[in-house]
Amino acid sequence: MRVAVVLTARPSYAKLKTVVSALLARHVDVQMVCCASALLERYGKVVDVVRQDFPQLAIAECWSTYEGANLLTSAKETGALLIELASLLSALQPDAMVVCADRHEVLAAAQGAAYLNVPLVHLQGGERTGSIDDRIRGAVTQLAQWHCVSTEQAKYRVYALTGDWSRIVNTGCPSIDVAEQARESEPVTFEELGGSGPRLDLAYPFLIVLQHSVTDEVDHAGAQMQTTLEAVGEVSLPRVVFWPGEDAGQEAMAKAIRVWKDQRPDLAIHTVRNLPPALFLRLLTQAAVLVGNSSAGIREASYLGVPVVNVGSRQMGRERGPNVQDVGYDAEAIWTATGDQIAHGPYPSSGLYGEGDAGVRIAEVIDGLADSVTPGRDRDRTLGRPTPA
Repeated sequence: MRVAVVLTARPSYAKLKTVVSALLARHVDVQMVCCASALLERYGKVVDVVRQDFPQLAIAECWSTYEGANLLTSAKETGALLIELASLLSALQPDAMVVCADRHEVLAAAQGAAYLNVPLVHLQGGERTGSIDDRIRGAVTQLAQWHCVSTEQAKYRVYALTGDWSRIVNTGCPSIDVAEQARESEPVTFEELGGSGPRLDLAYPFLIVLQHSVTDEVDHAGAQMQTTLEAVGEVSLPRVVFWPGEDAGQEAMAKAIRVWKDQRPDLAIHTVRNLPPALFLRLLTQAAVLVGNSSAGIREASYLGVPVVNVGSRQMGRERGPNVQDVGYDAEAIWTATGDQIAHGPYPSSGLYGEGDAGVRIAEVIDGLADSVTPGRDRDRTLGRPTPA
């Protein structure tokens, strides 16, 4: 059985890494398809991390990213990736394809699979984040045949869209598998951290800032980033600040970080472009608090018990554990919540998004499709359609 696994951006690799490992352990023929920002240096060039982790893995590259990172380029990138992926999938002829979450590139991949009759497995369907991502995620759910969800609530939402319980499995989130491993690993050293800025002693308390733009609020992305930076600038801890991901509004946010860093040489500010999933989650276990709007604060941080200040609307509607304190884009409110979370300290681990075995469970679902994809028949390798035996 040949399975194509589509990776479109750096956050998704934490969700796909253990799935790929578990599929390879089952001797499934895995073809990794790396697309969009996963190929770009300024977003961490995640494809190189994949090659390091899986040197034996076949990796295809699909280039589709436009300069600008705005709403127009996001729409164009979706179409460009569909064109490139359609040709690639036609050549690869996989028996199934795996996509994760809700980015615009995932919609392109799902549409390509649907029109080429490649059975699609969607991870992390049924969740809510309060933005256009919800509509993208719902569209991918409608295009997919099988669904590996992360929570029971998500399972019911997917059923509401599909009406078929038999193809929905609550496997938990595979990024929790990586978090489980990180919890048992050695602390991150400054040499492993990389990035730019003053040397930090990571044995002492520090905070992490990880904030992305909200597609529905793209015109405010720079100001929103500036508000968060203003707040954490008043916290008496060193700061590890991650550059935002490849979304509309990213450039304004990156500019806000550069200007803030230049204007506040008195602060301990260390910026990092990207870390491999295991290394990032090891670092997260050491942080006093995570400030921003990353899903890592909702998922992995809840399992690790890391205090989180979730800023703004990006994660609105997503299920969260007790470790999250929600605030709006108000510097004083962010500063106050950050101080409260630091004073609180670690939270008990939450199993809301899984217990660390999701990759194995997802691989079982995918491997089990071998017979159901084309029972008793051969495949027409041109369009992936079953043909009479």
